[in-house]
Amino acid sequence: MKLPRSEQETIVIFDVEVGKWHIDTTYPTHIRKYAELLGEIEDKTEDRLAGWISDEFSGSFMVKKRKTLTKERRQQIGEQLRKAREL
Repeated sequence: MKLPRSEQETIVIFDVEVGKWHIDTTYPTHIRKYAELLGEIEDKTEDRLAGWISDEFSGSFMVKKRKTLTKERRQQIGEQLRKAREL
């Protein structure tokens, strides 16, 4: 059963006592993204994934939407980089 978009969510909690991150998500993109990071999976269905991030995971993870830059903004950033490299 597919959840309506308004009910899809991702909850990420760090448990200090355990020293691990816990993820519980019903957002399909995050289910696919975090399935490989989880060591101990509590619940995995087509519509939900819940579990603890593996001890072997030594990096950090981020949940944010990528910025889309306009053509003008990309040109501004390129100019700033060229000036900085000249110094």
